[in-house]
Amino acid sequence: MTEPVGSQGAAVDICQPFVLANGAFRGRFVRLTQSVTTILERHADPSAVSELLCEAMTAAVALAGGLKYDGVFTFQAQGKGSVHTLVADVTSKGELRAWAKFDSDKLALELAKGYPEHLAAHLLGEGHLAFTVDQGPDTERFQGIVELVGGSISDSVHNYFRHSEQLASVLLIATAPPATGETSLWRASALVIQRMPDYGGALALPIDEADEAWRTAVILMGSATKKELLDISLSTETLLYRLFGTIGVRALPPKQISFGCRCSRARSGRILASFPVEEVKSYAEDGVVRMTCEFCRTDYAFSEADIGALASAAREMSEERN
Repeated sequence: MTEPVGSQGAAVDICQPFVLANGAFRGRFVRLTQSVTTILERHADPSAVSELLCEAMTAAVALAGGLKYDGVFTFQAQGKGSVHTLVADVTSKGELRAWAKFDSDKLALELAKGYPEHLAAHLLGEGHLAFTVDQGPDTERFQGIVELVGGSISDSVHNYFRHSEQLASVLLIATAPPATGETSLWRASALVIQRMPDYGGALALPIDEADEAWRTAVILMGSATKKELLDISLSTETLLYRLFGTIGVRALPPKQISFGCRCSRARSGRILASFPVEEVKSYAEDGVVRMTCEFCRTDYAFSEADIGALASAAREMSEERN
């Protein structure tokens, strides 16, 4: 790979796949700015929760980028600490969304002790990570579950690689909140490389050469600094060449990543229609029932007349089916 000229804009949110050592290893470089900023601003969570959610979103994009699927990849962390749940999902079209659930009082008490270095370990505590691929009602869902370990989300992802995929893999994640006076954007990056299993077949790489090449790739990856990973003025191809140019790196077509939520007023209405009318009306305030999407924080308001009409439409549909 020669050093790129005129590559795409550095700040564009992308997942950039690449191959190393003539295809012996594969990898992805993820850069997120506008998408994570939009999501985190909509939620306006405490900074510690935003940092965890930003890391979860970055990990989700990095993991989804290594899969072939047509649907939704969901990354979910659940713990027993002050932060109960982190959820991020990525569609096969590259649409990203996320949300977090936490106990405000417990979180405040925890942070009053000082801002911990290892947020995931302190705020999530014991728990697990779950990875799910949903390709629709006519396909079987894939799910992997692994225990939360170490001090960060990336530590737990490494644990998943070791016990589930059984592929030698290395992952780096770097995130940074908006810097005062510099940019209003969050910045997040992930770099992952994985050792392909077929050394004696199509790749035809002797095992001793493969071992040496893998060790070299891991050392080169370890030389990447947080500053480099988060430098949005540095094009993705330039970064990859800087890190892996000596062993051969080839960038593949990137996938654009953007914020996107699949909620709608119609979907919210169908959920309300699945409950008894009087129960739904009991939640009304000033004659209005509101549903708020956990992912994008959009409010959908339904009057009592709307609720009655939804119930009638649901009954008619049920009678037609019967």
